[in-house]
Amino acid sequence: LPGTQLVVQLTQKENELARAKEALQAMKADRRRLREEKGDLVSQMKQLYSTLDEKEDQLRTFIRNYELHRKENEEATRALIVERESSDREKWEILRRARETTDRSLALRAQLDARDNRIKELEAELTLARQSLVAASRDSSKRQSLVTSSDSGDSPEWPLPHETVTAAIRKSLQNSTQHVAAAAQSGHYPQHPATTAQGMVSVGHSRRSSLVSEITTSSDGVRPVTASDHSSPARLPHSLANFCKPPTPAEVGLHKCIFKSLEELNGLGPGRDKEKKRLSTFSMILGKGRSRKSEPYHHEGTGATRRPHTPSLGQRSAVAVADTLQQAEAARVTAMSRWKSDTILAWLELNMSMPMYGKHCRENIKSGKVLLGLSDEELEKALGVANPLHKRKLRLAIEDYRQAEQVLVGPSRCCLSRASELDHHWVAKTWLRDVGLPQYAQVFHSQLVDGRVLGSLGRKELEKLLGVTSKFHQTSILHAIELLRSVAFDREELSRRRQLCEVRDVDTVVWTNQRVMQWVRNVDLKEFSEHLVSSGVHGALLVLEGSFTAEGLAAMLKIPHNNAFLRRHLASELAVIVDPS
Repeated sequence: LPGTQLVVQLTQKENELARAKEALQAMKADRRRLREEKGDLVSQMKQLYSTLDEKEDQLRTFIRNYELHRKENEEATRALIVERESSDREKWEILRRARETTDRSLALRAQLDARDNRIKELEAELTLARQSLVAASRDSSKRQSLVTSSDSGDSPEWPLPHETVTAAIRKSLQNSTQHVAAAAQSGHYPQHPATTAQGMVSVGHSRRSSLVSEITTSSDGVRPVTASDHSSPARLPHSLANFCKPPTPAEVGLHKCIFKSLEELNGLGPGRDKEKKRLSTFSMILGKGRSRKSEPYHHEGTGATRRPHTPSLGQRSAVAVADTLQQAEAARVTAMSRWKSDTILAWLELNMSMPMYGKHCRENIKSGKVLLGLSDEELEKALGVANPLHKRKLRLAIEDYRQAEQVLVGPSRCCLSRASELDHHWVAKTWLRDVGLPQYAQVFHSQLVDGRVLGSLGRKELEKLLGVTSKFHQTSILHAIELLRSVAFDREELSRRRQLCEVRDVDTVVWTNQRVMQWVRNVDLKEFSEHLVSSGVHGALLVLEGSFTAEGLAAMLKIPHNNAFLRRHLASELAVIVDPS
């Protein structure tokens, strides 16, 4: 029995040993398998590390390229800003030069007018000189009395005989004619006729101080010289010496002007003989002193009919313009029922900018009461108005005056609405620019849309009469008009409120299109701000239009749909200014 048990136990032990060997072999196999898996994992980790290194290098390269691209964009933006500023400076410089050119042209025109007036004066003096010469040459006996004593038959005061005086004058005349002819052939004349004329007057006066000043006109010709006028016999040679001097360049230039003026006045052509030129030269020499004595004949009327002073064409036109301006200014504060025909014409031309209807108005409307009593059909027929907006402008203006007459602020003085102060120039050039729709400025200006007409516009008029077909643009204009109504069309109040929010994000409803673009740049979206140019986006649209949300503004700014971060940023910033509470 014990041996059997031992055998059984031995068998069990062998079985256990076999199982232990199998387990050991399985463990060895698992160990080998784990070692292989470990090797695989290590290789995979190495590959992963290498992949991560590559991705990290790629990310660094991308970030570096992005920074370079961003810097390039910023530099390009700065260059564009500098170019824009340079363009603005050039534009203002061109405008400044244009203004200077305009002022210079006006100054030159004034100088030309003054020169024309001076030429007319010289022509008048030439005419007087010719008349004086004719009077002096008609009576040789009176010329003889200039060199002989008029009191008694004694020896003459001047030691030179009459023949000497006549010869000296003839020699002076020949010298003057020769110098004038030589100057005319050489073509050397002064550049400024006005300066030349002044020089000629001063030189001629000094040369005539002894001899020619004695030849003065009276009512019948030439008066004799008394003994007291010439106490020194040396005065005659001095005068003759002055006459015989060659003319100065100033005199030569004036000679040319005088010859041309005489040819134009008397029809003297270039083929006339030299005697008439010589006569004109002598008239020029002797006539300057006579003109001072002869001028009273035009005003005093001694022995002739007095010529009344009549204003020139420029003076008459200036008076008419001044009167028209005065009438237009009076129309602003005077009740329409007290207007006369001239006031209506001035109001229609200047205040309403409708001079095209002035002819019909002058023929059909004679007083303000008639104008107030016209119906729409009568107004159309009386003035020949076919444009519907022009008819509306006239009707609204007449009704404004009718209401103003009911609340007169003084005797015959009325107070119009604030909308009357907004003319079509302001609406087209300033208001549409602030709204952000300057592309419609030309049509608004041609249709003469002023403040009154602006307040009466609806979608139908905007589309059919003004060509605003975009619904969004119509909405933008209507909200801008609503803003004007809220401030009673007081542009000074509107300007004051806009100035207060130039640097602070408050009172969004009065923001202009340019102020909205500035706000977009301030919230770090400056690369999208230029998309709002001529878009019609302004403060009143942002605040008053409920359907215009942040998504609509993002679409106007052309922010990509996949850039959700910028769109959320825009929505949060827009909520701050639209709904501060």
